[in-house]
Amino acid sequence: MGHRRASNEVNKHEGALTRVISRSSLGAAALLLLLGACGGAAEGTPASAPPAATPGVGTVAPGATGAAGATTTTPSANTGANGAKTSGNTMIGSPGAMTAAGAPGAMMGQVAAPGAAGGTGVLPCNVNKIMAKNCQNCHGAMPIGGAPMSLVTFADFQAPAKTQPTKKVHELVKERVHDKARPMPPIGELAAEDMAALDAWFTGGAVAGSAEDAACEVMPAPGGATGANKDGTTGRLVPGPGETCYDFKVHGSQTSVDESKFMVAPGELYEQFYYKVPWPADQVATSYATIGDNQKVLHHWLLFSTNEAQTEGAHITAPLPTLIGTDPILLAGWAVGGPNLVMPSDVGMELPNPGRTMNVQWHFYNSGSAPEADASVVQICTVPKASRPNIGGITWMGTEDLGGNVWSGGPGMPPMQESTFTTNCRPGRGDIPIHIMGFEPHMHRIGKRMMTKVNHMGGMSEVIFDKPFNFGNETHYFEEYDLKAGETLTTSCTFMNDTAMGVPFGESTDTEMCYQFTFHYPAHALTNGAFSLLGVTDTCW
Repeated sequence: MGHRRASNEVNKHEGALTRVISRSSLGAAALLLLLGACGGAAEGTPASAPPAATPGVGTVAPGATGAAGATTTTPSANTGANGAKTSGNTMIGSPGAMTAAGAPGAMMGQVAAPGAAGGTGVLPCNVNKIMAKNCQNCHGAMPIGGAPMSLVTFADFQAPAKTQPTKKVHELVKERVHDKARPMPPIGELAAEDMAALDAWFTGGAVAGSAEDAACEVMPAPGGATGANKDGTTGRLVPGPGETCYDFKVHGSQTSVDESKFMVAPGELYEQFYYKVPWPADQVATSYATIGDNQKVLHHWLLFSTNEAQTEGAHITAPLPTLIGTDPILLAGWAVGGPNLVMPSDVGMELPNPGRTMNVQWHFYNSGSAPEADASVVQICTVPKASRPNIGGITWMGTEDLGGNVWSGGPGMPPMQESTFTTNCRPGRGDIPIHIMGFEPHMHRIGKRMMTKVNHMGGMSEVIFDKPFNFGNETHYFEEYDLKAGETLTTSCTFMNDTAMGVPFGESTDTEMCYQFTFHYPAHALTNGAFSLLGVTDTCW
């Protein structure tokens, strides 16, 4: 039996929290991986059909199919550091005398609602506190990550719902908090006492509070609305001893030095920003951070290195399938609900040497009707490779066969049913021990749950990861496990297809994915080179 270490969804590594200089305007909540965001469909977005099949382009092999995965279906009745002023790779010198600032947690008072959107009034104090604890980190006064509306004032709840204007927001909120297939908040059902309080308010007509309620003070949940990651910290990291940090900034023009902001058009957008490798040879990453500028439009970023020749500072709008590049290797990533990551002091994540191209693929979702400006930053901190005894990497586990895919066809998972897809990973270096450091599961809107188990040599199996999946609240789980030589891994993804059409594998939110991003060392030890529709090579299924 492998030795399973304590499961932990927070970064307990010594010194991780003291290196945070700022948590930005997000407070304690962080903003991974495709559209919708914290509550992007909180009102009850109508199900939409998958997009038409796209011819194989870029790294996708025409006519190819994904890895085989067993599937079962069951019917269901439920439907500040001192960086140089550039927009490319800004080198931030090793440690300064900067201290943590901007800690969240200030008291937030009840705000009286204007009369334009459904009458004057304030939220009842108990409703306000439930919203602050469970919803307002995304559905705040300024919704973030694509959330379509605020849930802060009485007027917010009386306004016509954006997705169904014949209903008021409070009517759709009532539906979503009771929706088993697509719950709100995304982490699952509300506490029983909170659900009872909301039901009483809804049943009573969602009326305004009293004069006393106007003085209600609420404290946002210290770990974010969902509680899935008790740290949830984003914002700039301060370099530690021996570290150098680099910025990869979203920018408007096609140059390497640019202070203009990128304009995010309404809707869903993948924009890929290219940079040369800025660090010297033989470096590893100790941490990476997300420094959000316009949180309303951010959903996720993925950092790849490729052999693709691109001009420093250039960026392109990526089609679907996205053109990741030749020989792409995933180095890091983040999405709504996830924190900055700081590696243990004995681990460095593999980085490319100069000569490769860095591709930061941003997924934006602008739920408004006008363009939004953004200048968000991905920060990577590095040290010499020789200073870290263990070199880690990321392997893609899961499956790309969800009853078909958008490129080569197939019916996809059946409509109005729950489906589970399972695949096995036989490590490419199955002859050596492999240390798993954590997981970042990724599915789309109808994903419900992901599970990974270890298959021991004697025929027994052991579940090492089993979590509900909540689109728009994707985080990193610090689950450690020592995989012994000869052991294999099985990953299962469960979906509830609440649409009237089959849903296949694809990159758009209207399609689905089943990826278990697995952080481990030695780098590439899990990888068995299974064929990938996206052209990535660090795969195991």
